[in-house]
Formats: sequence, C-alpha cells, structure tokens
Amino acid sequence: MAELNAPRFYERLGKIHAHFVKHRALWGGASCLSFNRGQHDESQPYLKSSILHQYLFGYELPDTILLLTEDGMCYIFATKKKCDFLEPAVNYTPLPEGITGLKLLRKSKNGSDNQEQFNILLKVAGEAADVKVGILIKESTYKKKEDSDSSMKQDITYSWEEAMDAHKREVVDVAGGLSLAMAQKDEEELDLLKKSAVLTNKVLKHGFIPKIEEVIDQEIKIAHDTLATDIESIIEDPSKIKLKVPKEDVESCYFPIIQSGGNFDIKVSAQSSSDNIAYDIIMVSLGARYKTYCSNIARTFLIDPPKYVSDTYETLLALQNACVEAFVPGRPLKAVYAAAVDYLTSSGNEPLVKHLPKNLGFAIGLDFRDPVLLLSAKNTAIIRSGMVFNLSTGFSNVELDDAARKSVNEKSAVKSLKSFALLIADTIEVTEKGGELLTKHSKALTDISYTINEEDEEGASPNDDDEDSEASATKNDKALARKLSRSQENMETSRQRQSARLAINGGAQEIVEGAAERMKRQIKLLARRNEERLRELARANARNRGNDKESEAAREVMCYKRTKDYPDNVLPNQVKVDMANETVILPMCGIPVPFHIDMIKNVVLPDPDMATYLRINFYTPGVALGKEAPPNTVKLIQKHGPYATFIRELTFRSLDSHNLTQAFRQISELRKRVRQREISEREEANLVKQEKLIKTRDGRVPRLSDLTMRPVFSGRKTQGNLESHTNGLRFVSTRGEILEVMYSNVKHAIFQPCEAEIMVLIHFHLKNPIMVGKKKQKDIQFFTEVVDASLQVDGGRRSMYDPDEMDDEQRERQLRKKLNVAFKDFCKKVESVAKSNGFNMEFDIPYRDLGFTGTPNKEMVFIQPTLHCLINVTDTPFFVVDLSEVDHVHFERITFMSKAFDIVLINKDFTKQPWRVDMIPNADKDAIQEWLTDMELSYTEGPMNLNWKQIMTTVASDDRFYMDTEEDEVTPKEAGWEFLRMQGSGDTDEESEEEDDSEFDEEEEEEGSAQSDESAEESEFDSESSDPESYDGDEDLEEQGMDWDDMERAAAADDKRKSRKDEEEIDPDRSAKKSSSSKRSSAVASAPPKRRRT
Repeated sequence: MAELNAPRFYERLGKIHAHFVKHRALWGGASCLSFNRGQHDESQPYLKSSILHQYLFGYELPDTILLLTEDGMCYIFATKKKCDFLEPAVNYTPLPEGITGLKLLRKSKNGSDNQEQFNILLKVAGEAADVKVGILIKESTYKKKEDSDSSMKQDITYSWEEAMDAHKREVVDVAGGLSLAMAQKDEEELDLLKKSAVLTNKVLKHGFIPKIEEVIDQEIKIAHDTLATDIESIIEDPSKIKLKVPKEDVESCYFPIIQSGGNFDIKVSAQSSSDNIAYDIIMVSLGARYKTYCSNIARTFLIDPPKYVSDTYETLLALQNACVEAFVPGRPLKAVYAAAVDYLTSSGNEPLVKHLPKNLGFAIGLDFRDPVLLLSAKNTAIIRSGMVFNLSTGFSNVELDDAARKSVNEKSAVKSLKSFALLIADTIEVTEKGGELLTKHSKALTDISYTINEEDEEGASPNDDDEDSEASATKNDKALARKLSRSQENMETSRQRQSARLAINGGAQEIVEGAAERMKRQIKLLARRNEERLRELARANARNRGNDKESEAAREVMCYKRTKDYPDNVLPNQVKVDMANETVILPMCGIPVPFHIDMIKNVVLPDPDMATYLRINFYTPGVALGKEAPPNTVKLIQKHGPYATFIRELTFRSLDSHNLTQAFRQISELRKRVRQREISEREEANLVKQEKLIKTRDGRVPRLSDLTMRPVFSGRKTQGNLESHTNGLRFVSTRGEILEVMYSNVKHAIFQPCEAEIMVLIHFHLKNPIMVGKKKQKDIQFFTEVVDASLQVDGGRRSMYDPDEMDDEQRERQLRKKLNVAFKDFCKKVESVAKSNGFNMEFDIPYRDLGFTGTPNKEMVFIQPTLHCLINVTDTPFFVVDLSEVDHVHFERITFMSKAFDIVLINKDFTKQPWRVDMIPNADKDAIQEWLTDMELSYTEGPMNLNWKQIMTTVASDDRFYMDTEEDEVTPKEAGWEFLRMQGSGDTDEESEEEDDSEFDEEEEEEGSAQSDESAEESEFDSESSDPESYDGDEDLEEQGMDWDDMERAAAADDKRKSRKDEEEIDPDRSAKKSSSSKRSSAVASAPPKRRRT
C-alpha cells in the first residue's frame, strides 16, 4: 500500500512556499497558488502538475486541487481515498518554517457539497479586487473549453476554474516560478538522477554500442526505428544487459533517436526513420527514466571519417569542455552559450558559429525538458548549485566539400554526403566547484571512430592542380590513423580498427586506452582531493581548537590527602598494599611512603636464597614506558619529567618471606584489576547512549524468524527473531537476550542474497559501537544458512543423474530463492517503516560482478564493493571499509613478474593504521582501478611493500602534507600521496600535448619491439634499466644466482685454490714446477687437433 513520506512532503512544500514569498514577481505577482491536476493522461507524462505531484507526494493524484496561501496554509481538495493517503501529514510536527498547516477537503458526488468546498477555497484565496490566483495556464481545461470534451468538463479542476471565473478572480501563469523553485535538487533527487545517468550510460555502453558494432562488422541491414525499438526494450528491461534493476522503476524518456545517411536533425524532437542505417555518420540519442527522474546522453559515431570531419569533431569536444567549465554557480544560463561562441571565435572556428543550435540544452529532472531553463543566448536565469542540465552541443548542416570526400575510399558511404551533423549530449550536475558529468561514457575520437574500408593509396587525381592537396590529405589521414590506433598491438601499418577486427581488437584497445584515460583522471583527481582534504583539515582544526588542551591535560593522582587517612595497621618497616585506595605503602628510612599503583611499572620476586627480595620498578622519564603504561601516567611523566625527581627502582630484603610474598601477590592482583578497569573504560569511552526503542503497537510488525546473530552474546551460537519497530530493530534470542539497533545509529545496511554463498544475510555497520555481551561491536549481522557449512558426504560415488541428488539440488535452489525473497521483502518493509518515521535507511546489495579474491585478515576471501563500502561479511572477522573514510589507495607489488598484488586503503584519520588486502590476482587490477576511479578515489602504484606504521607517523606529524610547497612556501614538493607514485605527475602537468604523445609513442615502441631495430631495442632496454623508476621489487625475491651444483663446483675450485696457495707458501720451487707443467698441459689441450688423411 502506498504511503506518504510526510517529512519530505513538508520539506519540499516549504521550499516552494519560500521561493514564492521571496520572488513574487517570478510567480506573476500571484496572491496564492492553485495547482490543479486533472484526469490522468498517459500520453503526456511531463505535465507540470503531474511532475509537481511526483515531487511532493511521490505519486500522481489525478482530479486534485492544491491551494497554497501566502501565509503558508495548504488546502487539498480530493476524493476520500486520496485524503486518506494524505492524512498522515495533517498532524505532522514539526512543520517547516513558513508552513502553518494542512487541511483536507473531501470531494463529494453531490455537486452542491463541492460548491461549498469551492466557496471555502475562494474565501481562502482572497476576496479583494486585486487578488491574483496562480495556476498552470497551459494545462487549464477551462481556458481551452472550446477544445475540451464533455468528460473533461466534469473534472473538479474544470469546475474550480469555472467558479474562479464566475467570482472574477484573475488568474496568472506560475509555471516559470515553479520551475525555478524545483530546479535545485536535494540530496535524494541528486542520488536518483545519478542512478538514472548510470542506467543511461550502461544502456549505451552495453546495449547500443555492441549492436551497432555488430551491424557495422557484419554489414547487417537494419532500419533506424527497428534498432531504436531494440534499445528502448533494453531501457525498459535492463536485465537484458545484466543490470539488476526492477522493471517497474524504469522507463524510456522518449523513443531513442538514431540517424544516419545525411538526414540529420540535432533537435530533441527528431525521429528515427524507417530507412536502413548507412555506414557514414551515425548519431544516437537515448534517455532513461529511473523512478521518474530523467537523464539523457547522445553520441556520434564516425565511420571512415575524412580529416575535416574528425577535426570538426575534436572542435566539438573542446567546445563541450568549455561549456562544462561555464557552469559556475551565480552566473546566468546565457553564459554557457556565450562560452561556446567565445571558444569557436578564439580558436579560429568562427564559421561554425552559425551551425550551432538555438539552445545548448535544458534543465532536466522529473521533467525531461524544462522550457523555462533553456541554455540559450538570452536566458538570464541564474545557475545554482544542485541544478542538473542536459548539455547538448552539436553542429548541423555543415558542408562537406569535394576535397574532403575525395580523401576517403571509393567504397565509403561518406562519398554520398554533401553535409553532415555532429552531436554530443551529457547530463551535467552543477556543484559548488562547477559542472560535473554524470554520464561518463567516453566520447574521445579513438572510441567513436571506425574504419571499414582500406585506404586507397594508389588512386590519384587526374587534375594536376589538386595533386598537392590530395597528397597532403593522404598524409594527414595517415597521421590521423596512427593517432586513432596508437594503442593497439600487432596490427598492420595503418593500425586502424577495421571491419573484421572490431570484435577482435576492440577489447585490447579499450583496456589500453582505458588505462591511459584513468591515469589522466587520477592525476586530476589526486590534485582535487588534496584541495578537499586541506579544507576538511582546516575545518576540523577550527572545531577542535579548544578541545585539544582539555584532552591533553593530565589528571593528577592522589593516594591520601593527609597521613591520618593511612590504614591503621601500617608498620614502619613493612610493605603494605591498600587495595581500596589502589596504593602501595613502602617503608623508606622507617617512614611509610605511599605510591599509587599507576606509577608502578612491574614488580619482581626473585627466587629466595638466604633472604627474600622484592624489587619494584616505577615509570620514569628517559626509558621506554611500554604499551601497558596508563595514558594518564604517560601524560604525568611528560608534564613533570623535565623538573621533578623520580624513583626508578626500590628493592626490599627480608629474612621472613611471608610479608614480601604477600605484598608481591597483592600488588600483582591490584595491577591486574586496575588494568582491566582501564581497558573496560576505554572500551566504553566512545559508547554513545542509545535512545529507547519505541515499539510498534498498531499495525503488523515486520519480522524475520530463526536467524543467527554474529557476534554472539555467549556460547557458540545465538539464534532468535528480528523485528522492525518505530525507531529501530529488536533482536530477541531463544535464551531471552535482547539486542536493539537504532535506525539513527545505522551507517550502512547491507543485504547479501545467497548466490554462491552458503547463507543469506543482513549486515549493519554502525556509526557508534554498541555492547554485545562484554565487548563493543560496530558490525552486527543476522543470517540464515541455506546449506550446512559442514556437509557430510558418503563414501560411495554418485551419478550426476541420481534422482536423490537431483531432488536435493532442486530443494536447495527452491530454498535459496525462498530465503532471498523473504529477506528482500523484510528489507523493503524496514526501509518503509524507517522512512515513515523520518529515518533515512536503504539496504545496499553488493556488486558481485565487481568482486575479487584477497586476504584482508588471515584467510583468502571474496571481497565485494557496494555503493558505499568494500566488504566481506560472509567470513569472520568481518571486513567492512567505509569508502567515505578512505583517503587514498596504494597498490603494492605491481611488477611484471608477480602474479598477485596487495592494496592498502589509507584512512583519513592518520592515527589509525590502513586497511590491507593481500594476494589479489593480477587479472583483477584493471577492474579495481576502474571502480576506484568511478568512485573518485585516488590511487597509486608501487613495486614493493612499504612500512606503513612509519609512513603514517611521518604523515601525521606533517602539517603541510597536502600542500605542494615546503614551509618557506617557495620550495616545491610532492603534495599529498603523490610521493607513492612510481612515475611522478610533474612531467604531465608541465609538458605539452606533443611531448605527452611522444612519451606514449616511446612506450608503444618498447611494447611493439618486434617492429623496431635491434639496436633501438638495446638502447631502449638500457635506458629502461638505468631508470630508477623502473625498479622491480619482485627481483629481490628471485634467485638470480647459481644452483646447488654450480655452488658445489665453485666451492671445490675455491678449495683447490686455497690448497695451491698453501703449497706455494710452504715450497715455492715445487709449486713453480707444478705451475709450468699445468701450463704445458693446458697448451696441449688448447692446441687444434691434427687432420687425418682418409
């Protein structure tokens, strides 16, 4: 059953009201607002009233009137069922600022009763002569009464507008004000828009591109609208490209637009024709709608492109980058169009200005195209942070001259083009820093350009005047071909992707180009994260400026205030232990002196000889205090160490062992008690007091039965039931133990279905730890095993067709499915209960296809990423890394020889040691780095393992770690984690694009050394060997020396040399004779053999 999210309703209603009161002129000077929603019309999904209902209620409520007054009172006139749906919002508190209340008016089948409700609304709207009521005039059925049919005239919206007209109420259009009020998206909307953009991106990448490459490669004849129908079916059923998105949550924004063959239209209103696709220039536009939020993407694919077309496309790419940079909060929308014109003018492409469209896009969200927020040359609306736009840049009707067409192969379809068009569209989010792409599919020339016909090198122009230009064009095309295919290996001289090789070499090219693109993005990302971390640390230092002194202050210890407080049975020459005051009273020169137990480091009782000895060591400055030293004792020693006198050791001797032995036992027991108490206090120091659980009294409580909890309360296993209540979850074990998890304390909720695992589970990663038994825990898990972890198998061999085994497998599959559905339904109910009570809680499902194996603790496990974490919750101890707490990721043991590598995830809190995952197979490296880049986490690579304890200590003490200069603010240094990079980023920042290209060329020549000279290979190899950056850490782990046989032979030869040397020292004459005879024998042995006659 649908439920209203009351907090969200009031938050967004207050946002609209605040904008209405503050910017009255933008709302047509209206005195009140009347948003009238008529009958449902599936052919018009983007009506403003329908969008408003989705925005406020989460659902569309047809035949409804919403009246919002200037003083913040809201009236809703609707049927009884809709009023029941809205009832939870009537008595909701607290109301946002500006909203005074909500009143529901029920629609009746009796017309006279409805007239009474109209009179109430008319009275509320105002009775003065200058009253203006704001409505959505374009949707008004009364204003179009000549065109309205009889059914529309029966709507209450028609009757309401008729009543306003009868009572002389002036109406004004408020569509513009409503668009501006809804333009800035909140966090929930931005999250949905990002998911919608990801869906659109995936449909293009895994849906359209494989299909169009298959069409090109196999020369399939297919109509534009037929292919568009296939793409639309993928959008509406993402499971076709293996996306686990519910079909009911997605739909297509519009019928996909695919164009080729010279009939191009870059407007959003273009249509896919029934003509077959031509292999020249192919434009595709598609948009997905996820939970009613829209996104859009458009790309142009070039086949056998002439140089002029490729150059124009490169210009379009640079133009789009200039437009993205123009999305600065506070600037007008027309600045985006001006940036496009300025770029074309300044770059010498002024003739292309006339080929630009009238606008470069529009605001997007619940409404696919907002006509008020167009990116035109005259729109003065202000860009705000949180707005989302569809930036659509392109050129239309660009003439393709004869010289450009002659430069391509005679078989190419481009020959028949007289003009062409190019289009690139992306969904852009405006942040405080500027525009950010949400649809991130690559649009580089190397990714959208294909060659299916060989170059015609033998053909020459009969006109002598054109020979020079044709030679130049051919030369430039060859250079372009080398640039397009520079990343590929083992290809022919042209090295372009050609028809039959699209599928063969596409994957290799994508990997190489993807790695280069990732590296560029990582360099920019690392610089940006350095700036963000500097601001975060500055804010943190400002917040903690007054707290540091309090936390560092040492607490003075006191045994007794005066000597009268000593125990009564203290003797002048005996060691006395006061357990109550945690004090050891030691005799010194016949005077009892008290020492607090916190100052005693250890106590030693040597084996007794003639007498018994007791040695007591104290904490003193100048020596290592050890890990067991109480923190307060460490602070006291640091405070008083420079000027106070300390006793390091006291030794007592007694002929009677009874007193000293008893003192030794008591001191050891007292130290043990104090240490346990301090550990317990530290455990509970950061515990946050949990709010009291409010049980759900009315309604059915969502419940999961027969669950096992980890960690356990006590014993080996804790089983029980899990329930969802008003403000938290309650677990009751079969032994009556109770654990409560508050919604407000859940940082990440994870639902992991049993696909390849033996259990289905729900895992909660908490913001603040809670006590489970006697230990504090930050991760709580509830699971049910599908099959027993230890399964007994009989010794006999069983056939794969054994009916018993087939039945077992069938039952297991059914059980897996049943448990997955039960847990999933429970998660949805928990989300619903949490949201209805004002808590934001969503369950993440791990991305199994992005998982990899590794060793975070002691065992090799399967690690999977979620939207916010990197986890393994199947095995214990749990491995949960919150990505928001990760500052940087470093890859260790990245060499050509190693088969596995390690990753280190560095915590933003430098006082904590990094997380590690060891022994990850090399095959997963690219996928992990791609995922990290998508998550905007910077990473570096290195050939060896590092001492992270020492590194973190150094980094924590460096106040200028994220700055690129030393303390003099002049001397440059590597900022942040750049020092971990095998190859520095300074060259990339300072060198030009041509130098970058030359570096890539050198790398490729090294990789494709089979095509280069041997001398070049040797010189390149030598330069690589001399480069300290090419050091391979795994070389230290390899045995480059001799094997055992060689070592034995070498040892025997060494022994002979030693014996010979000894002989020379004893008898030089004898050794000389032996040496001459050995020379003769060696000369005979080395002489060439005599030839025999045959």
